[in-house]
Amino acid sequence: MFVGTPDFAVPTLLKLSKSKYRPLLIITQPDRPQGRKLKIIPPPVKKSGEELGIEVMQPEQINDEDLFQRLTKLAPDIIITAAFGGFLRKRLLQLPRLGCLNLHPSLLPKYRGATPINYALFNGDRETGVTIYQMTRKMDSGPLLSQQKMIIEEKDNYIILSQKLAEQGAEEMLEVLQNLEKGQIISQPQNDEEATYCYKLTKEDLYLDWKEPARKIHNRVRGLADEPGAVTIFRNIQIKVLETEILQEEPDRKAGEVSAVLKNGGIMVCSSDRKILLTRVQPAGKRIMSGYEYHLGARIEIGESFSSGICDRS
Repeated sequence: MFVGTPDFAVPTLLKLSKSKYRPLLIITQPDRPQGRKLKIIPPPVKKSGEELGIEVMQPEQINDEDLFQRLTKLAPDIIITAAFGGFLRKRLLQLPRLGCLNLHPSLLPKYRGATPINYALFNGDRETGVTIYQMTRKMDSGPLLSQQKMIIEEKDNYIILSQKLAEQGAEEMLEVLQNLEKGQIISQPQNDEEATYCYKLTKEDLYLDWKEPARKIHNRVRGLADEPGAVTIFRNIQIKVLETEILQEEPDRKAGEVSAVLKNGGIMVCSSDRKILLTRVQPAGKRIMSGYEYHLGARIEIGESFSSGICDRS
């Protein structure tokens, strides 16, 4: 049985479906309203499951009694989860003969929690990876079955790194299942004393603070691009900043103020220690465009300010 919801889970589902470990059933989150028009959108795992011809269930609560009885009759050998977005209770964890395995996009016990990819980029980490572990009642703390490291490249942002880790995790999950079947898996307990945690993003986490160092601002942009996107305010309009470049020039104006506009380059904004070039942006209600293209329409003047909005992470 496969349990997952977003794009990150799809490569693992596809990999399993083409193997002898093809899931008998998929459980995913219900369709939710998304976007400005709140259109009801099915989760990526549902769409993939339907295309694969695998039965899909979307319970409001995965620990529901009726669902548990259904799964008891199904008697799965193993449950594979990847970014489902909910917790499995003890009796569900104990239902499969071989237990429940989860794919997590960090090198546990680092970044236990909901947003490990975002946090790795926020913190400027040089490496990350995927972990497959045996699930227990405590979040992301079960015995490790496999880990694979990955170098984080400077060009990586949230979308790019998520896809890389999803593909790596799919390959690793298949290998773990093969080794598990052969009896070649030796689990290793996690060291709880080394655990760090990451938390669900709030609205405040999206806003850029121009008083911070350039590297920190740049990494926050990377960690949020392209969705949900880092946010700043310009002329009382919310703008997503999707790509930046750190310049070596020291600031010549206050933090957040425009220092220059480079033709075919972008908008140069001052931080606390360096200038930052805004190379790709998305004004509210408009399409994604280059920083310079935005300037051509907005006619940005030197000295105008980008503000931090509601942000206060001090």
